[in-house]
Amino acid sequence: MAPCYHLAVSVKRTELLYEGKAKKVYATADPELHVIEYKDDATAFNAQKRGTIAGKGEVNAAVATRIFEFLAEAGVPTHLEALLSPREQLVKAVRIVPLEVVVRNRAAGSFAKRYGVPEGGELSPVVVEWCLKDDALGDPMLNDSAAVALGIVTPEELETLFELTAEVNDLLKPFFAARGLDLVDFKLEFGVDSDGDIVLADEISPDTCRLWDSSTGDKLDKDRFRRDLGGVEEAYQEVRRRVLTPMAQDAAIVADHVAERRSWELGEHHHEHQHHHDHAHDHDARTYNAVVDVMLRRSILDPQGRAVEATVHRLGHGNVQGVRVGKRITFAVEGERAAVEAQVAALAADLLSNPVMEDVQVELEPAEG
Repeated sequence: MAPCYHLAVSVKRTELLYEGKAKKVYATADPELHVIEYKDDATAFNAQKRGTIAGKGEVNAAVATRIFEFLAEAGVPTHLEALLSPREQLVKAVRIVPLEVVVRNRAAGSFAKRYGVPEGGELSPVVVEWCLKDDALGDPMLNDSAAVALGIVTPEELETLFELTAEVNDLLKPFFAARGLDLVDFKLEFGVDSDGDIVLADEISPDTCRLWDSSTGDKLDKDRFRRDLGGVEEAYQEVRRRVLTPMAQDAAIVADHVAERRSWELGEHHHEHQHHHDHAHDHDARTYNAVVDVMLRRSILDPQGRAVEATVHRLGHGNVQGVRVGKRITFAVEGERAAVEAQVAALAADLLSNPVMEDVQVELEPAEG
């Protein structure tokens, strides 16, 4: 399948706004739109290794465009507007969040080296890492608390980034699997558009993903350049061929994802409706039982959960996965429902949980008698 260039879109590039290791970003006559030009330049190990991969710019532009279009069909907000030419994209102008997100489905690369584990092992739960976008500092890793404490993101923005990241991973794993590719790990970047919304930005390509052939385990990504494996151009072209090949499964992946999201939204709406219904019939002061459930966020390693899971496996229950350990706090409180709800919510957020690292859920029921 050849990429579709939107030749009807007339865009004139103006000044060069930014040139990075793999792309150039140009302004246009419309301040809301930029043009990205993909380069054939290749770097690795924080630009300590440099080279050129023939045709890389065209491959990455085509692959990133198809993937972003697929994600947009499933409801993921992105900066992509159109593919203008073999190596140029028209995108929304965004302010890039200086936080790289690394998603690891399997142990590989720096993760395997850092923890002394063999490459290829499946990671459960999926590991999400934050890195500060700063070449001078070597893009250091951050935890949730540091990202918020340094003013890089707010807790709410961090939660949005994690939710979008999980959504992208859930969509891309079956997308690549349908093409005989195992999505080992990948890097994402996000931006804030003129409406203040967080959208997926930058690119998703063989430059930013580890993609292994599902049958042979052959590496079809930038590792061939990093590790001098040879066949770099051929690997990139093979990924392009597979990604641009239409698959019947794509529509099913999107439909399932949209249906799941709609079901969740309807469930939330029902919960809110029931809450307001109950609230409308309960203005008198009375005693309520509050239940506060606190769990570490999915992006935070849960050593206690891992320890419990290991014990469960030793007892012969190998089918149990993803154990997470939380805490439940219960107490009684008296007052009018609206005031009690606000009071319990404040206690849950300010005292009973760490909003940067933990998710909290509050339930309130009238006490018997």
